[in-house]
Order: sequence, then structure tokens, then C-alpha cells
Amino acid sequence: MAMALQATSTDYPYCPPVDPLGGWTPAPNFYQPLPQVVAGDVVRFKFLARLEEGVPQPSGSAILPYAITVDAEGDMHFPVTDLTLGGGNPLATWESFPGQVTVPELSAGHVFAIGFGAHTFGGGNGVVHFDNVAVLVEGSGARLNAKAWLDGAFVPGTNLMRDDLRVAGLIPTTLPTYTNAMMGPNAPAGTGISIEPAVLTVAGNNAIVDWVWVELHFGTPGFTNASSGFETVAKRYALIQRDGDIVDLDGSSSVPLPIKAGNCRVVVRHKNHLGVMSAEPLGLNATATLFDARAASTPLFALAAPHTGPARKTVGSTRTLWAGDAWTLNAPHGVLYTGQGNDRDAILIAIGGNTPTNTLSGQYRKEDVNMDGVVKYTGSNNDRDIILQTIGGVVLTTVRYEQVPGP
Repeated sequence: MAMALQATSTDYPYCPPVDPLGGWTPAPNFYQPLPQVVAGDVVRFKFLARLEEGVPQPSGSAILPYAITVDAEGDMHFPVTDLTLGGGNPLATWESFPGQVTVPELSAGHVFAIGFGAHTFGGGNGVVHFDNVAVLVEGSGARLNAKAWLDGAFVPGTNLMRDDLRVAGLIPTTLPTYTNAMMGPNAPAGTGISIEPAVLTVAGNNAIVDWVWVELHFGTPGFTNASSGFETVAKRYALIQRDGDIVDLDGSSSVPLPIKAGNCRVVVRHKNHLGVMSAEPLGLNATATLFDARAASTPLFALAAPHTGPARKTVGSTRTLWAGDAWTLNAPHGVLYTGQGNDRDAILIAIGGNTPTNTLSGQYRKEDVNMDGVVKYTGSNNDRDIILQTIGGVVLTTVRYEQVPGP
């Protein structure tokens, strides 16, 4: 949501204090309704704001979000007396502002909303721009209907992935204590995350291919302040089926999320594939929200130069997650064929480090890039060639960067 407010002031040579009784608190000019919330819900929000100075030039400006309710006629009411929910003094460049409020008791027919106002000081004029209003309702109940292809296991022309790891009995039913070696540095922490063995007996299109995880990111990328910036608010393990469906640990349900509702960017990750993130926040609630990373039409986030590039691999009319992330600590995160921290060496080390023709089988390994249950450096169906394909296959020093901001 974007909005620009014309902000003016009475001709005072100084910035008066915020005084609701004296009228200095800027009245809300627009609001974001939250019809799904009820009394007692904790609502977090973040937004961007900047001041475009006019003539005469103001001596300062202020913005303030309000906790309000809106009746059936669209009139605003102010049930919360504490107006210090966030906000501040916007500058000429975009700034991120946070806030939090507990929803009060709502009158019959009223909807809770966050309102926004702006004011300039010193007799000056200006336009205060608002953008990227993000809201998150704490709790549980939101669900996600995510889909993706893992390129290492994808079979072009079939719209299916291989489930070799499941057939070989290599997918663990219980994840051990979080370790970089198995899942990578971005994986959710925790112990004892388990699935029932019966989940791995399902065959066909809904057979489980591997573990994956989803993340919820709140705020605006590029703003890293600890309180107001872009943050990861949740990570959760899930499973991915042969047909690309990402499901809960029961093997069939949509993925439950640890929020009640909100608009967050969604990230899908796998232990040896590059993750992807939705280009914009998705509205999340009790009705499972679709995020289909397979579809060419699904917009995804892209990093700025020099780390930009296609977030996914094009395979005919569909899209797959880039395979080849066999190493753990690449920074910025990506797939490398040569140089320090390259993923090709990880495969060689896994098979012993000396004899390229060795193989390693019967283990659940990050270096098993093609997900066939065998780590191979040379020969047919080897894992090294996939890394070469991912970086483009021509310039060996090319790096395929993951198009997700942050660590």
C-alpha cells in the first residue's frame, strides 16, 4: 500500500509538542482495516515514510499511526488513548518505522484499523509519502499452500520429481539437533522434529521427496535496523511431494504458520537448492495462501547488482529451484564451481578427497545434489555436473546467487 499526504502547519517557528488536546497530533488521513482481528490480539506493523519538502520549507515534520475503529459508515473512532504506537520524524529518504498495539474491545459493527497521519511544522508545506505498510497479527491459525520444484530431482516433461531418497529409505524421520552440515545455516533450529514412518510409505505423485522449510519475513528488504527493519519472524520445517506440493509433517495438509494473520514475504528453502522469496508480501490467514514457485508468472524477489540474477531455473514452461548448494558457508549465499568455498570441492571431500571415482551411498547428504542417494564426482549422474550447469556451464568463475536478502 502506498499513500502520499499533503502535510501543512500553522505558522509557528518551532516544533510544538505532541498534544492530543491541543490538536498537534496529526489526524489520520488514511487507514489500513484489519477485519480479522478481535479484542486481545497483538498487532505488529511496519511502514516506510519520507518527507518531500514544499514551499515554504517546513522546519520539521511528524507522522503518527493510530489504533482506531471504523464503523459501518466509515467514520473513525479512537478507543485507544495511548497514541504513541510508533512513527517519528520522516526525512527526505525512506525510513522504516515499527509499532505494536493490543486490540481493544470493539463496539458492535466496528472494525479495527491502523490509521496514519502527518504534520509539518514552522509554517511550511510538504508531502509525506507512506509505503510498504506491513501488518502481522501474533498467534496461530494462518496456513500456506506452497509449491516448488527441486531441480536436482526434477524430471522434465513429467511434472514430477524423483523420490529416490524415500525409496532408498534415506529420508530421516527425525531431524537431529540443528547442524550446518546437514541442512545449511538458514535452517530452523530445534531438536526432535519428527514425522510418522507411515508418511514415507506413500507412493505415487504424493510421495515425499525430502524435507524443506518455509520462512516468513516481515518488513521491507534493505532496512536492517533491529527494531524497524526487515526481519525473519518464523521458520518452519515441511515436506515436499513429487508433484511439488509443500505439505505439513503429516504428509498431506497445508503448512500451518505461527501467526494468526498478516502480510509477510514467504521464502521456500531446501538443504542443497537456492531458496526463493515472494517479490511482495502475501496476505496470510486461515485460508491457505498460494505461493507457487513453479509458475513462471509468480513474481519473486531479486537482489541488486552485482548479486542479481534469475531466482529460478527455466525448464520449458515451468521453473525449478537452482540445485548445487553443496557447501555450507557461502557468503553471499550462492552456488560456486571454483574459488574459496566452492560447492564442487564439497562433493570431492565427501567421497574421500583423493580419488574422484569414489562414490558415497546409503547416507542422507547435502552433497547429494541430484538427490539420487549417491554422492558422485565423476561418471554418469554425478553431482558435480549439476553445479556446472547451475552457474551457466561456460565461465567457471560465475556465481549463481540466491535471490533472498539477509544471511
